[in-house]
Amino acid sequence: MLALLSTLWGTSFLLIKLAASALDATSFAFGRLGVGALALIVTAWLAGWRWPRERRVWGALLVLAMIGQALPVFILGKAARLTTSADLALMMGAAPIATMLIARMLGMGEVWSFPAALGLGLGLLGVAIAVGAPVDAPLYPHAGWGRALGLSAAVLYATGALISRFASRSVGPAMSATASMCLSASLMVVAWFAVDGFGAPKIFLAAPASALVALLALGCVNTALAYLVYFRLVETAGATFAALNNYIVPFIGLVLGSALLGESVALTSWLGLALVIAGVIVTGLATRITKVGS
Repeated sequence: MLALLSTLWGTSFLLIKLAASALDATSFAFGRLGVGALALIVTAWLAGWRWPRERRVWGALLVLAMIGQALPVFILGKAARLTTSADLALMMGAAPIATMLIARMLGMGEVWSFPAALGLGLGLLGVAIAVGAPVDAPLYPHAGWGRALGLSAAVLYATGALISRFASRSVGPAMSATASMCLSASLMVVAWFAVDGFGAPKIFLAAPASALVALLALGCVNTALAYLVYFRLVETAGATFAALNNYIVPFIGLVLGSALLGESVALTSWLGLALVIAGVIVTGLATRITKVGS
């Protein structure tokens, strides 16, 4: 499941770049989440899943929808117009580091030993090097802001990973993904019309076919299917372990961005990624995170 999830999310940055380059961030977020929600609703209906009934569960799902889905997807839509898809993938490497920090701050992780703290330090150093890596300035003069947005999206995804644990245990991972995605899409459709008005649907009619195909793939495969796998992984292995997919995700994103979009990737970017991966592995082994919070 970890390998499958890493592949699904690793390929998403290429599609994000293609779709978000032709759509504003609000339209992009609504399109991705809306398609994902529809795909999950059909799956829920065919599978006969039962919807949550408790208010406290819906409350947790609403928080998850805002923090772990709607906001980071919107932010990535903004970031994709400011920097490369490889950069976005690289920033996602900070997610497991953020998960470890947040889990420890909230008392949801194990007490760290010196090796665990050392691993965390390596990861943070890798993030710092990646954020400061040189970019193609003429093409992306605001790449620094794009990286900052990508980094903030990674932190939001990490927070959502921890929030998802309660909902997943209450209603199951599949329905947790479905219900929260429906809430995310509902939030974004309100924001979509608030920002673009009643002419909002024309934005999709004016978009090129390649952007729409990328958006459909993102919604059905890289969002709906990925979230089903992700929530299942959180339930069986814990939120911190599920976040480890992010040490594979950046590598896939960097390779695809370079190979298919011709994006330049600085050597310092690879160095930063290597340090992040090393930090995650060292901290994971030191704290035995496989079942943290399970």
